[in-house]
Amino acid sequence: MILENVRVLDLTQYLSGPSATRMLSELGAEVIKVELGPNGDPSRLLPFVEGRTSSYYSQQNRGKNSICVDFSKEEGHDLVRSLALECDVIVENFGPGVLERKGLAWDDLHALDESLIMASISAFGKEGPLSHLQGFDLMGQALSGMMHLTGDADGPPQFTGSPIADCAAGLVLFGAIGHALFHRERTGLGQCIEVNLVDPVFHMHSIAVQGHSATKGEWAQARSGRQFGIVVPSGTYKGPDGWIVIQVLERQWPRFCEAMNKAELATDSKFHTGNDRIENAAELINIVERWVQSFESDGAALQWLEEHRIPAAPVLSPVEAMKHPHFIEGGMVRNVDDPTFGPLAVTGLPVKFSQSSRPDREPLPESLGQSNRPVLERLLALSVAEIEELEKTGVVMSDE
Repeated sequence: MILENVRVLDLTQYLSGPSATRMLSELGAEVIKVELGPNGDPSRLLPFVEGRTSSYYSQQNRGKNSICVDFSKEEGHDLVRSLALECDVIVENFGPGVLERKGLAWDDLHALDESLIMASISAFGKEGPLSHLQGFDLMGQALSGMMHLTGDADGPPQFTGSPIADCAAGLVLFGAIGHALFHRERTGLGQCIEVNLVDPVFHMHSIAVQGHSATKGEWAQARSGRQFGIVVPSGTYKGPDGWIVIQVLERQWPRFCEAMNKAELATDSKFHTGNDRIENAAELINIVERWVQSFESDGAALQWLEEHRIPAAPVLSPVEAMKHPHFIEGGMVRNVDDPTFGPLAVTGLPVKFSQSSRPDREPLPESLGQSNRPVLERLLALSVAEIEELEKTGVVMSDE
């Protein structure tokens, strides 16, 4: 496996951090997940809950070794510090000042081991005018400007159906950790990586930032509902059965007209250029939607578009998507024999490596503190008596 012999101390909870460490685990890293006692990662209480855990937790934390530590105790801080010094990477997403107060921040650990890599996710960054604030996914979507662009033109701004700020931050951190490991391989030095929930989403603006600047402030991207307002007629169309999306850029426009058996539209003065199509968008969109609905089925329309090399796709629900051959054959739908929920479908790793294959069976999520003893014995050489004393005094705990 690509990350074999890389050990990660996972101090994260909820989604952004656990999604990053889950992908590290999928590439072979040993991930030791430190959960805060007595209840562990709060995602164990997110939908859908059964007993002392949840399917939400299972998806993001399968394959990790769970230890549970009382973070309010000095002995707990010492234990985590000792574990950190036995690891290659520490990943955390605590609120402002938490690790500093416990002597576990980057400066504290870097002073003890210069080869350590610390990767942090925060709401708004460790420095800057908003660094003192806490936040979750919706704050990232809102502050980045993305919500302003989502929704109907005459309606309120909307957030996406899935937490893209959390997930984007996790993906970015996952990639950054790989680069930091490569840098350490060349120099022997670790470093601190910072990702926040806002910047990765802001980075997604393909035209809103540079377009406003290029036009000296004369143009500003706005909500345009189910149509891509600046690239007409790209958007969502009601088909005979459901909804499909079609994306037509400048090079596809003449071919799309031919596909609709309306070649004359390509040279029509109302639709000839991109600006012409924007100015007459309502009329053109109506033409396209009527044409789409002329087919017997969505499948027939999509087949016709494919034959004419026009990019298009059906709008699937998540339930429909998880049954689609693209996701099943590509390994994006994985099945876990979850100890609590039984057979459980979860999302897979969204990248493929030629030198690393998917496992035949998915690793399982652990119960709270399930690996307390094996981890403390193996990494810190604690005796059974020493571990029992930690359990007795409540420094470590478990559901066992």
